Amino acid sequence: MVTDKQGHNSDPGHHRLRETGSQWLGPGDAIDKLDNLVTSLYSCVEHKDGFDPFLCRIREELDLASCCLAVIQKKPQLKGLYGWAVGYPPGVVPLMLKTGLVFKDEAIARALEQGPNALFSYADGDPDRDVFDGMSNFTRTWIRAAGIIDSAAIAFTNKYQQQVILVFNRHKGSPIFSKQEMALLSRLKKHAEIALDLYERLHRSEQIFKDLQSSIAVLRQPVAVFSPVTLLISASPSFLDIGRRYQVFKVNENSKEIEFRDQAFAKSFYTQLMLFITGETSALDDNDTLYLQTDALPLRLSITPVHNEQRNNRNVLVEIFDPNACRTPSTAEIRKVINATEAEARVCLCLLKGASTAEAAEELALAVSTIRTNIKALLQKNSFNRQVDLITHLLRICS
Repeated sequence: MVTDKQGHNSDPGHHRLRETGSQWLGPGDAIDKLDNLVTSLYSCVEHKDGFDPFLCRIREELDLASCCLAVIQKKPQLKGLYGWAVGYPPGVVPLMLKTGLVFKDEAIARALEQGPNALFSYADGDPDRDVFDGMSNFTRTWIRAAGIIDSAAIAFTNKYQQQVILVFNRHKGSPIFSKQEMALLSRLKKHAEIALDLYERLHRSEQIFKDLQSSIAVLRQPVAVFSPVTLLISASPSFLDIGRRYQVFKVNENSKEIEFRDQAFAKSFYTQLMLFITGETSALDDNDTLYLQTDALPLRLSITPVHNEQRNNRNVLVEIFDPNACRTPSTAEIRKVINATEAEARVCLCLLKGASTAEAAEELALAVSTIRTNIKALLQKNSFNRQVDLITHLLRICS
């Protein structure tokens, strides 16, 4: 999702703009830039990386430090849904969207306040303007750290009555946004609306995933599949049954979202879902399992990215493991299916019950370091790279 800048524009007019702060060299230059950006926008509709290529292109064309496109829901509650960004640290934008930090950003806050058709920049064309005046501490801190001199924003409403906001950040090594640049962004806005509408229609379409949806619907395992915009495409009956049985989540048929009772878990779930869709799993240390608390043992949600060959994009498969419905094996049975000592098998039993490393140490009256040594030995002897792979393997056997 975050792409490094490939290099400065070599066009002579580009250098003159940076050196003199002049506006555009002539109408032809503006038209060429607009044509390039519009072409890039529409090519993203079916692109496997969504609107990343467009953001990379506009970053180069307008000499930006960073830029992002965010989709935000205002009602019934304010929350970030999904988005794309370039020039930001890996994983920052999806995390900000799902945790609510994005609403502390001045450009986002102003765009939401002004509503649809907002178009503005911090400096408003005045190079002597104090862009920090009236900013929140959060925005002031990151802008200074990033060396931003000006930010421009576009806002509009999509067909689902969600707010779409594009933010473009200019580094202090460049001039503020000129009137001609703001005029270009104004003309670009209507194309952005159309392109995003096409993208959402495409990725919300159940027909695209007909084969996958049909397969999921008849599975006995509790499995669900999500689209590249984190919407629920299909869920097996047992997946839905678990939500009802433990009263921990339900599916909103209108928005195609899973609504979790635990809001903190919901943020973690959708953050991780987006990171797997965008391929930024390193931001979460490649952790692909979450634990959802119930009145009994916690449910384990395993997340797996699935590449859609037909559309060349990523979907995400979510599988639930319910330890409450699993028969607890004996240490002897564990040692039959994996290479483990008696002590290591006891550690496995604790992990199967949902215990953390510290909880396992307390239950077995061992040091936390000993538990970690046992887990490391289990992974090495059984050719597993991660703890979740070992536990998932045992859960499938014990189900």
